[in-house]
Amino acid sequence: MKITEYINHPEIDNVIKDIIDNLHSTGPTNSQEFEKLSYIKKFHPQTFSMYESKLMHLIGLFYKTTKPSNIIEEVYSIFADTIQAETGHRFTPVQASAFQKITNKNYFSFSAPTSSGKSYLFRELILKAETDIIIVVPSRALISEYLFRVRELLKGDNSVLVLQFIENVNINRTSRRIYIITPERGEDLFSIIHSLNIGLFLFDEAQISEERIRGMRFDSFVRRVDKLLPNAKKVFTHPFVQNPEAQLKKHGFVNNSDFARYNHNSVGKIFLSEKNNTFKYFSPYAENIDNEQVFVEVELIENILKNNGTLLVYISKSKIYDGSYILDFAKYIELCPKIENIEAIEIINELRDFIGASERAGEKHSYMIDMMEIGIVVHHGSMPLFARLLIEKFVNKSYAKICFATSTLTQGINMPFDVVWINNFRFDGDENKKNLDLKNLIGRAGRSTLVPNSFDYGYVVIESKNVARFCNRMRNNTSLKETSMLDSSIDDLPEDLKDISEAIKNDSFNNDLHLTESQIERLSNADINSFIEFILESFLKDNIPITGKDYYNLDDDSRNKVKNAFKQIYISHLRKNNLTRGEASVLSVSIPILLWKIQGKSFKEIVSLRHAFLTNKDEQRRILSRLRKNEISSEDASQLRKSITIRHSTIATPLPDPSATTAGIFPRNTSIIDFDYDILVYDTYDYLDKVISLSLSDPLAAAFQLYYNQTLDQRALTLRNYIKYGTNDELEIWLLRYGFGFEEIDWLKQYIEYVDENEIIFSQQITNLSPTKFELIERYV
Repeated sequence: MKITEYINHPEIDNVIKDIIDNLHSTGPTNSQEFEKLSYIKKFHPQTFSMYESKLMHLIGLFYKTTKPSNIIEEVYSIFADTIQAETGHRFTPVQASAFQKITNKNYFSFSAPTSSGKSYLFRELILKAETDIIIVVPSRALISEYLFRVRELLKGDNSVLVLQFIENVNINRTSRRIYIITPERGEDLFSIIHSLNIGLFLFDEAQISEERIRGMRFDSFVRRVDKLLPNAKKVFTHPFVQNPEAQLKKHGFVNNSDFARYNHNSVGKIFLSEKNNTFKYFSPYAENIDNEQVFVEVELIENILKNNGTLLVYISKSKIYDGSYILDFAKYIELCPKIENIEAIEIINELRDFIGASERAGEKHSYMIDMMEIGIVVHHGSMPLFARLLIEKFVNKSYAKICFATSTLTQGINMPFDVVWINNFRFDGDENKKNLDLKNLIGRAGRSTLVPNSFDYGYVVIESKNVARFCNRMRNNTSLKETSMLDSSIDDLPEDLKDISEAIKNDSFNNDLHLTESQIERLSNADINSFIEFILESFLKDNIPITGKDYYNLDDDSRNKVKNAFKQIYISHLRKNNLTRGEASVLSVSIPILLWKIQGKSFKEIVSLRHAFLTNKDEQRRILSRLRKNEISSEDASQLRKSITIRHSTIATPLPDPSATTAGIFPRNTSIIDFDYDILVYDTYDYLDKVISLSLSDPLAAAFQLYYNQTLDQRALTLRNYIKYGTNDELEIWLLRYGFGFEEIDWLKQYIEYVDENEIIFSQQITNLSPTKFELIERYV
């Protein structure tokens, strides 16, 4: 049957009845039938409504069914009652099956489409658990989403410690713990694993095991925790993979194990091709797509937005950075009115304050904030984690009309939209991963509502030139490898990755210094004491680090010596003797940022200090001074200011990376008049996160710790603390270990009477805190 027949069929009742028969006999596993139901509901709403209640029962969405009105609904209602009697929950059949297998088995691996209700299932597991839980996810963005949801779920229960890293704190007041971590942060678990009571490991989006280095780290973590805690349950979840059992086979989890592949749909999709703002319906399930495309005669996307619908545009990061997305989607952006909701404005103002953007047009003007004020958000991996959390809150509260996002949304973040528009058809990885990421992305199309007896569907827009590739990827399956990369040779790995690969294989990580044993051996044997002593002499004045301004005020020779000292210390843990020009340039830019970080500067303060340096504030002040003294006219001052160019700053790149370039965040000779504040925000976060936190912090902290062990020079321990924690203040270090950031510590310190691993004792003055501030500490009160 062609699309035109779904639209114009005179006896559409018979089509619905056939689908109902199929749903009853095979379950809701046929995506094409959900596509048909979407068309029928759209073009025959009155006829469709006669069957909608029955369809909800047959699909198994029992949380949105009402009292049965016919025999078949009665039968399915009894089925739902049976599920509730056996599990204690009004689960869907998929949720019930997975829940029982998790309950009865030690190992369970399953795949299920987006919108299959996995989040609700996990919610119930977390509430039911009596032991500690480790939730492993592939990205820090997903950590922030889990953290928000789990804390909301357990709000009011202060006996459960929920942290985004491994720390055994608040011991006196904690009955159980939930840690939400990436595989990289899993290393911290092993030093305290036997002091915890872990009963469940949830490995969400476990297809990360297919990635080369991260996959090996993930597999290594799985094997190590199973070796130490064989009786703790291990649950692996994936979207759309054909063989979830591969996750068990590769680790030899045979006994007391089970797996399941659930193909159950819950939301329908209508597919559209787009060319020059003209849309056509098409079906990826049709045999001849070219002959079965139907013109859309109405302004469909405009109508959806005008009727309070939402649009997600999957777009390249370069289009977000150069702002071309604003031109490409101008006709839809113009449909978004200024937001007046008070809560939405509070979220926007919180984000503005966090990044330090100005409220009006000026040097620190943020286009990202401008867009949010009309309900449009951007979402990508260089956005600060706290900013992403605010944006996801903004979206989930339904304040966002349009979201422009990169691949961060394919990593399982739960942000559904009415329309998903795939503007960028580039996906990373091998064909398996590309297929999986595409299906994961379009799974965001169509919001699964709680409206009783309501079938939900969404739209997917593909640019016309990509329709054939899209259909191929939709038809291709994704499978996991049945062997771990831990069991293969590492000879063909790049030199910089061999240490970590060997350590993963040989279980030779040093949990205290967070390096491999071979890296520590290299650091211990390196002739770097003179460089460390130079840093201690140059960076610490009265046991306090110098400021970033002090660093910039050093003469060129002294600054080059500092850079070289850091370079020699950093490079000593690697298998090579030199950094490339690009790597050295990234390291050079990171040094003042590291200094600001270890002085406890907030994120917006660091951005502001970089802004002042890159825009040559001193020269701007000199021009202003000359103007005030009437030495130059206002026109001359304006021209002189316009002639100032943005100082060069190399784009942040994780180290080591031989392919790193010296390309700047702005083209050379760009006037400060054309400064883009948002670009600086993104680059600063990349330096703090990818360069300092993930690349430099561990080897530098290890070098100073090893020097202290050798010399007992207390200054080395002080600088190690500054590098590792950003402070040498014991109280601040404890509060960091409890999960507070420096922005919170600034005002929180005065309310602390005592803190150690057992508890925080607050002063009586906390009763005077604002509700917003009290909410941040109430889980420890």
